[in-house]
Amino acid sequence: MYKHLSVLSLLDIDLASSSKNHFESITDKISLNNNVAITKKILKYVPYRLLQPFFSNELQEADDAIKNALTTKLSCLHFDDRYPIYKIEHCKTDKLVKLTIHAQWLQYIKQNFAIISGWVELNWVQYLQAKNPNTPTITSKTWLDFDRISLVKQRKFWDEYLEDNQHECIFTGEILTKSNYALDHFIPWTYVAHNQYWNLIPIISSCNSSKSNKLPNKTFIDSFTSTHVQVITFALKNNNKAVIEDYLCTLHCTIDDLSNETEFKRKLAELIANLIDSAALQGFEQNWTWKQSDDSILQSEF
Repeated sequence: MYKHLSVLSLLDIDLASSSKNHFESITDKISLNNNVAITKKILKYVPYRLLQPFFSNELQEADDAIKNALTTKLSCLHFDDRYPIYKIEHCKTDKLVKLTIHAQWLQYIKQNFAIISGWVELNWVQYLQAKNPNTPTITSKTWLDFDRISLVKQRKFWDEYLEDNQHECIFTGEILTKSNYALDHFIPWTYVAHNQYWNLIPIISSCNSSKSNKLPNKTFIDSFTSTHVQVITFALKNNNKAVIEDYLCTLHCTIDDLSNETEFKRKLAELIANLIDSAALQGFEQNWTWKQSDDSILQSEF
């Protein structure tokens, strides 16, 4: 099935940037790339599998070679007494099939669409999680919020921190001010799918544009964790509960651990290194480092 979806180019659809709704984007792509060979292969099994539980007794002893034809026959024969979701009728060419949805099922689906949709989504996420045990936050990746949650709260915290602490960009070495930095997701947001404080770091705005979705070189982990030692100290001093909670829950530690510089850095560094390795396995570009030429390229583009 994956091969057929690839041929149809369904995997190339950018639903985030499309001006059409998802259904229209998918149907347009199918119409553009579909052909008789793909249709024949998909129709070999897909329409029949959903109906087979309605006729399990008859199909139990049937040979695989005749199951599709028998399912077609039974769906028409028992359409009004067993109420299958639809019946299958072959067109004259026998290359395509006609599906007629049962009126009672159509009414049921319309009335209970939210419940059915939730059940489908739950099972889809559970399937994806089982097949991708090393990928975090499957739910967020399945239905990404492309507008993202605002970073206003996080930005306010970092503004307050920079007012009391002189800090350099860990990638460029430039002094950060409230007007020249962007909040970077050290591990890309498209992988972690959250805005928790322990993964954020203020960096020069142009540097943030260059880094984009790339994974930083692991040599930056030490300076990243050193920065967060200062940050958690600032949060503890000011009793910023939202910030503190992010670290406590993610690092599975105590307040005492947060106050222990060596233990805190060890836990955070281990987490970040593991996430970099895991994201790399998912295809994220690795070993990004800042180059002075990146800044000149960005300036010439704008």
